Amino acid sequence: MTYDLDQEITHHELSLGGMAPWRLPPVLSLRDIEADPAARCCLNCGASLLLLLLRWNTWVSHRTEHVTFRDDRSVVRRVTAEFHIPDRAPVFAGDDDQNYRLVPLSMMRRKTAVNFSLRDEDGRSVVQPTLRQNQAITESVLLACADAVLGPAGGEPTAIGAAAARITVACFIHQVVSGDQQQLSAAYRSLEERTAPPAVLRLADQQIFRALLDRLADNFVLWVMIPTGAPRRRVLTFSCDEPLHLRYRKPGYSVDGHYKLGENLNPLHPVVWRSALGLTTTRVRFPVPAAENTDSFHFEIDAPKGVQIAEASLLAGRPGARKPSFDHVQGGFPTVGLHVIEVPNGSLSRVQVGLQVVTRGWLMTSTLSAWAIFALLVACWRLRGNLQPDSGAPALILVAVAAGVAALIAQSASHGLAAYLLKWARALVAISASLPLVVATSAALEPGHSPHVLHMLEASIAGSGAIAIVLSVVCLLSWHRLHRSASSPWEQYHDRTEMPPRPETFRTAAVEYGYDRPAMRVDSAEGWRRDFEWDEAAQEKLVEALEEAPSQICQHAIGRGWVMRAVWRETI
Repeated sequence: MTYDLDQEITHHELSLGGMAPWRLPPVLSLRDIEADPAARCCLNCGASLLLLLLRWNTWVSHRTEHVTFRDDRSVVRRVTAEFHIPDRAPVFAGDDDQNYRLVPLSMMRRKTAVNFSLRDEDGRSVVQPTLRQNQAITESVLLACADAVLGPAGGEPTAIGAAAARITVACFIHQVVSGDQQQLSAAYRSLEERTAPPAVLRLADQQIFRALLDRLADNFVLWVMIPTGAPRRRVLTFSCDEPLHLRYRKPGYSVDGHYKLGENLNPLHPVVWRSALGLTTTRVRFPVPAAENTDSFHFEIDAPKGVQIAEASLLAGRPGARKPSFDHVQGGFPTVGLHVIEVPNGSLSRVQVGLQVVTRGWLMTSTLSAWAIFALLVACWRLRGNLQPDSGAPALILVAVAAGVAALIAQSASHGLAAYLLKWARALVAISASLPLVVATSAALEPGHSPHVLHMLEASIAGSGAIAIVLSVVCLLSWHRLHRSASSPWEQYHDRTEMPPRPETFRTAAVEYGYDRPAMRVDSAEGWRRDFEWDEAAQEKLVEALEEAPSQICQHAIGRGWVMRAVWRETI
């Protein structure tokens, strides 16, 4: 005989303010919480929520991130999550006769989000815990993890020692989650120098706990309250601005398994000036750490006006693992969609796009203008014997052409990012447009038939010709990249023959598609990982310990308003 529990339990009365989302005893003061932070925590809620964090893909079915370029300094990331409210989510009774379920929506960096907005499928705002309440929930999650990893006794032989160890661990977790930067740094310094209390060191030596601790020390969980009684399938959308750093950086991932921001490249580095000239695409990299927080992940990006996406790829998986999740497209696109599924926890997930200016726009106009200036200067050189410098006609023609070309080039400039991508090419165009003016000024200031005017004209011809050739090469390379098309592996039909092989390892894919090369980077507001030592076996062991924990009715559960329905099934 087995016992299945289909429960509708009100775990807590919802507190709209205070130090926790559940109501705390009136006698519990701030001093009491500082002395024993576990006093404001709910371990059963923490265990349930930790299971949701470990198994996002079991209840979040789809996640779509859509990125658009606001300008040449920032992008807008719009995230849509489609999920079914899990039964394990704790239930809170509001004072408006409405119950709410608490679920995690995303993992965010511990910084202030810019232009943050969160809405449900009907465009309504969503209830969120306050900062202090968020910290109480997170501390509950870590305390539940500590209990599951070491057991309630924490490895202590006596009950008194176990109680003291629990308080010590709770104070350390409180220092990491709710402390300021100095307290956070001091806590981690005590781990590195092995000066932390033995109970804390014993816990931190457990790989799965340390991985979760590091994750929640650098980031915070975006918790949301979902009204009960509505359809279980929900769609929430949040968006925020993210900075775009238009400086090439060295790749951040190192072979020792750590990820950090790479160093900026010198502006004269070949990678930088080739990109600024348009000889190569401009490589921009987007961290997408939330690819592991769903069963199916989709990433979309819109190119700004005047720019097209020549190549895009998404690589997600644990570094060193085989058969990573991968998608790749190539060609000239205004919008690109990339897709991966079943990304495991502890993955390094990134999107990389190669941007280039649209050939038929400013680039083609500038190239033709450069050739027109070259032709005009050559004509002036060939007809130099028939011109009458004293009449002022040559100077007037050259100045008029320079002004017209400059006006044409300025009018064809579009989005700020398009102008920035080819900043060195734009400098060459500006030089080319100024050469007629330089020759005209020389002719006006020098005496008639001065050899300096001829020398200046010949030098201008050489310069304008070189600039025209460089711009023509840029146009040809851009045109060539657009005709090197490759379809996504997800685009399938029965007679497709050019299907590229799936990368065998994460490292192979990173090298083949340029993830080990410098790139510009968008600082995602979502929390990315710094270490990649996640242990699948330890995770499953932790999940088993959490699932074997007793009743999900919390120790702070209210004594009224909850109903438990037990369903007995006879089994043979």
